[in-house]
Amino acid sequence: MPPAAEPDVAINDISALRDYFREESLNLREEMYSLFRERQGSSLLAVQIVELVKEVKSVVDSVKNLEDKMDILRAEQEELSSKLTSVGDQVTDVTGRVAGVGDKIDVMRSEVRLLSQHKLTWQNSTWKNTYHSDFVVDGVYTLVGDHTGSTSNPMQKSGQEMNKAGNMLLIDLGGYFKIHTIKLWNRLDSNQSFALGVLVFVDSRLIGSIHNNQRLYTFRVHDDVYGRKIYMKQSLNQYMNFIEIQVFGSGPFSVGEL
Repeated sequence: MPPAAEPDVAINDISALRDYFREESLNLREEMYSLFRERQGSSLLAVQIVELVKEVKSVVDSVKNLEDKMDILRAEQEELSSKLTSVGDQVTDVTGRVAGVGDKIDVMRSEVRLLSQHKLTWQNSTWKNTYHSDFVVDGVYTLVGDHTGSTSNPMQKSGQEMNKAGNMLLIDLGGYFKIHTIKLWNRLDSNQSFALGVLVFVDSRLIGSIHNNQRLYTFRVHDDVYGRKIYMKQSLNQYMNFIEIQVFGSGPFSVGEL
């Protein structure tokens, strides 16, 4: 018996293959009937009929197997599509949450608040290793008592050998902020004049200077001034000391935003 004819078109997918097998089955059936009519009674015909029946059965079984595989693939495709839809919903939810966090961060950065409390400080000399620079950011600044005794207002003070111009005090805010207001709380006793001559800087930009005796000095920054370090520098030949220094502003901001 001659071998089965090869398909004359490329089989590109399972559906096309199934249609091809069905068409071949019909052709084989027609061929079987034709041979039976032309050669009825021949033993060779009987053999050919048996072979044709076997071939038809094989083709039918192949088609059935392909249909079963197509059902399995279709079910897997539906399951995968459902999972992809679920992942897409989760991504949308996460994106919305991230956008919400970004909005909250923007609101927080726009709020003017106290920036300096408990930040890192430095001064170029310290009186008797006692009046440290950290006292100006400790949050203690009352209107009662002096800087000694039971009602203490701890303050910073430059060293004994620094009764001259050049005393310096620094507050590191830890990031770049938009500066709104700087407040310097002077000591309460008769030595308030040590604040005279002090220059106030944001990084390298001069914000103001002190030229009279008072309890509190307030410097409001009206321009867009951004910085990380707040400097107090004594320009006169005398000491410098403060009970508390407060820096108010908003941020932080990255260097690229400035």
